[in-house]
Amino acid sequence: MASILIVDDEETIRDLLKEVISSQGHEFHLAANGAAAFEILRKRTVDLAIIDRNMPGMTGIEVVQLIRQNPKTAKVKILMCTAASVTREIDEAFAAGADGYILKPLDFPTVLGKVAKALASPGKA
Repeated sequence: MASILIVDDEETIRDLLKEVISSQGHEFHLAANGAAAFEILRKRTVDLAIIDRNMPGMTGIEVVQLIRQNPKTAKVKILMCTAASVTREIDEAFAAGADGYILKPLDFPTVLGKVAKALASPGKA
């Protein structure tokens, strides 16, 4: 069982991701923004973070960069969740330190596959 952090400013998306992935028996932590995510990361160890790219305040890219800069969280697997299938934006996510990405609208089998791959492998998901 893995510990998964879901960071998205849309409650519906957070709940939907949790519902889809919960069939795998993982533990979940939900955050509505980057600040809330770091509050969770201060108290808990997580194996995987699924982070929305476009959030008010701190963007998902900034959250990923800060996770990678902190020695305590640098090894967390990260999937960027984005509605943008633009190659430039996906490349920015990888450059910031994301291990993979999930496109919105969410395709449930793809989400489950990317989560499983991220948790199982040391490489990109």
